[in-house]
Amino acid sequence: MRKVTVFFLISTFFLSGCWDQRLYKELSVISVVGIGGHIGELKNYYAYPSSGTDPTQYIVLEGEGKTAREVRIDANKKTEQTMDIAELTTILVSEETAKDDLYALLDVYYRSAQSPMTAKVMVTEGTSKRFLELKETIPKEIGEYYLDFVQSFEDSTIFPKTNLEMTANLMFSEGRDLALPYLKTSSDKALPQAEGLALFNGKKYTGKYLTLRESTFATLLGYRKARIVELAYLWNKKGEKVSVAFDVIRFKKKKKVIQDGDNIKIQYKINMPIVMTEYPPDHLDRKQVRKELENFIERSVEKDINRMFKKSQEASSDILGIGEYIRAYHPQLWREGKWKDIYKDIKIEAKVNAEIVRSGSIR
Repeated sequence: MRKVTVFFLISTFFLSGCWDQRLYKELSVISVVGIGGHIGELKNYYAYPSSGTDPTQYIVLEGEGKTAREVRIDANKKTEQTMDIAELTTILVSEETAKDDLYALLDVYYRSAQSPMTAKVMVTEGTSKRFLELKETIPKEIGEYYLDFVQSFEDSTIFPKTNLEMTANLMFSEGRDLALPYLKTSSDKALPQAEGLALFNGKKYTGKYLTLRESTFATLLGYRKARIVELAYLWNKKGEKVSVAFDVIRFKKKKKVIQDGDNIKIQYKINMPIVMTEYPPDHLDRKQVRKELENFIERSVEKDINRMFKKSQEASSDILGIGEYIRAYHPQLWREGKWKDIYKDIKIEAKVNAEIVRSGSIR
């Protein structure tokens, strides 16, 4: 037995290394990909660090081809090292490209064992190349920059948490549609700016997007509150403009489906305890003042929510997953016809109850 043990210990010194090991010095580690064009005439952009000591320096490779795989092969020929996407953080898709079959563009990532399913997918105004040619030096590696950028909006409950895996699931879902972060660039410094959520119908971008505030309520109603929710309004109170800002402590919602013949109505009841963060007139210790302010906040929030519903229905984009609720609790409505045909015409309304539980500290 001792001889066998010694034999195995000695034999380990002659074993080869891992068959699939990859050395960083032999790779161009891609952290951000930009997708443009259309199937049959695609052009993609791949960003990777160009300096081992300065992570803010990077190179953008361009690839062209008829298919997503052909584009990558073409780009790979233009670098002295092999392209590697194991540390991919972000995929930027041009808005015109996203109006095609998005899954067909991303299929190459789902079929690769190297692709991280945690990578973020975002839609860009205009060409995605512009978002890889930032004029102002960013303080960190570009992939890390974009990842931190979108996660900050997720933490603020402006964007729902999404990634490559969730994107695929929602593209094939019958009861909920996909919504992806929509980016623009500032005119002066060309840095990315979040504009809201791009609305999808199935696998295609509808060309419509929600504003940041509308995106916040879509995330609250369709997903859940993240770490913080900050909102601000300007109140035209008796001819005087008054700043109103508050943090949402909790956001509890209940929905009810009411059917009257062929007419369907969905009611949301929302309870929203808040803490005031800005209100110059003060005197919030007075019951009448608090009630008047609460009424203004309720009307403002209801208006934004109704605007968000209207945009989503016009785009036939059920990003709140109302269809999932209908299929689970009202299957007879689901069986009556295609949900999207019903969704566009149903009446959706929200009733908000705002309660100021803390007025902030005044010194």
